[in-house]
Amino acid sequence: MKKILLSIIMVAFTFTLVACIGGERGQGGGGKLVEWYELSPDTEFDTETPVTIHFWHRMGAANEEMVTKWVAEFKEMYPNITVVLTKAGADYNQLAEKVSLSIPAGNTPDIAESYPDHISRYAIAKAPLALNNFISHPTLGYSEEELEDFLPSLWAEGTSYDNEGTILSLPFTKSSEGFFYNKTYFDQHSLNGKTYTELVEAGLTWETLFEIAQDIKSREPEAIPFGYDSEDNMFITGSKQWGAPYTGYNAETGRGEVLFNNAQSKEMIKYFKDKVDKNLMLTRTLNAEAFTSDIFKNGEKLYMYVGSTGGTRYAYDASSFNKGVRVGVAPLPHFEGKERAQIQQGPNINLFKQDNEQRMIAAWLFAKYMISAEKTAEYAIPSGYAPIRYSAYETETWTKYVAGIKENPTTLAEAQNKLVKEAIDMFRNNGDIFFTSAVFNLSSKTRTEVGPLLVKIFSYKATSAEDLNTYIDREYQNTYNFITN
Repeated sequence: MKKILLSIIMVAFTFTLVACIGGERGQGGGGKLVEWYELSPDTEFDTETPVTIHFWHRMGAANEEMVTKWVAEFKEMYPNITVVLTKAGADYNQLAEKVSLSIPAGNTPDIAESYPDHISRYAIAKAPLALNNFISHPTLGYSEEELEDFLPSLWAEGTSYDNEGTILSLPFTKSSEGFFYNKTYFDQHSLNGKTYTELVEAGLTWETLFEIAQDIKSREPEAIPFGYDSEDNMFITGSKQWGAPYTGYNAETGRGEVLFNNAQSKEMIKYFKDKVDKNLMLTRTLNAEAFTSDIFKNGEKLYMYVGSTGGTRYAYDASSFNKGVRVGVAPLPHFEGKERAQIQQGPNINLFKQDNEQRMIAAWLFAKYMISAEKTAEYAIPSGYAPIRYSAYETETWTKYVAGIKENPTTLAEAQNKLVKEAIDMFRNNGDIFFTSAVFNLSSKTRTEVGPLLVKIFSYKATSAEDLNTYIDREYQNTYNFITN
């Protein structure tokens, strides 16, 4: 019954996740990406024999401290399970590289933080553990009600690897991007008879955003009003919103395709380059690798930016708060008359095949513990990552947090708490516009390269429109060739 339910849920999802691996996917490319582990319905977990499992992550100190507390709590539940936490990289790419190297060496962790692109690399070696029979297990798995408790789009990401419904990851700490703005400043200034804040609340378009930016520039010539932290996300989300192909899945050939080298994408890039050239916007790399949120809160004439909701607290610091700055958050701007869309992000967790079945069950039990309603609510509050289960919003942890929100904060902590809740509410209320891009053997490399491509074009000092077009054509082709060859 549970397997049937999973199929029903897949059909009901509000967006399609396209994916393939090694250039191929699912039915058109040979069935299951990874064979489902045959966990017998009669299998039980041995609570007596000691077992050690390893969880590799890239968390910062505060989040690692929280998970360390979870490990101690889990140990009280299962005294024979020892969980070893290892910070295996300073960022997701470093972590993925270390995991990739562990596969041929035969010393993979039991659990790792992961993005779908990373898991697609691991799956070339058939290393990830397919979780379908763990999920549907009568005693170790999830009930129908528990499956329905997960936010559908977040659960769907774990099934995006083939056409057979193979589940290779579980949602963990999920986020999107948010449009953060200096609400104090936006309340004080108007355009076309409406305050900037009213324009944001009405549903901001890119066209209106840059009208606001130009209006700010007319008063403050030294300002660069808008920033975007992630060039990768800007390219991918901009492509989706503009209607420009980025990557995709060819149903006829059963292969993933790199598609960004097209006229629509180049027009989208030129739209934003024009704003960079007019000093209306910058990106993190153009800001010497400093987050644009740092300029925003330091009062250096940047009044709005796009950044991860997982970093919501960084929109404030004591100095900006004490100067009276209050921050608002909204969905990303969209192009007038075009699709609203913004990227779904944040790591999942995946498990790896091991020779010892009890070890895999122990890892599964700890994974379930980490994504329980109480724990996902607990993780969200200090970070801005959204709880991944409906019931998380009904836990005492979450309801107590919400009850303590001050509409007119008088301390930095109160202001941060208010903004985190608003960012999570924005995430919850806009699930229909979130998307993920295709997952296949070149998808990770494509994402890694389109960000630098965007920066090159933004930085180029063209002598004419023809010169710019020639440069863009050449750099697009060079990047495409580097990815696909």
